Amino acid sequence: MAHFRPPSNDRPDEQSSLTPSGKKVPMAMSMMVDSMVRMIQRAKEDIELVDQRAREDVERIDQKAREDLERLDKKARQDLELLDKKAREDIERFKSSTSLDES
Repeated sequence: MAHFRPPSNDRPDEQSSLTPSGKKVPMAMSMMVDSMVRMIQRAKEDIELVDQRAREDVERIDQKAREDLERLDKKARQDLELLDKKAREDIERFKSSTSLDES
């Protein structure tokens, strides 16, 4: 929202500039509006940057969680196989010991 501001020898409170529609507004008001517009634009850019970083963080966390879950699932399957193997061995030992007792 840059305005054409010709140099002026008027006092600051008497200086003015033209808006795009041709209205005359006090220079201080025009400068304040320009400053506020720049602040809002910077804030919007900052929010977009924070949002992008947050999305990247969520993606990284999600990927790490998937890897951890896969690792835990693999370990649980190994533990279950070991437990099943030991249980089968115990059943066989029990069967063989009861058959010996019957003889």
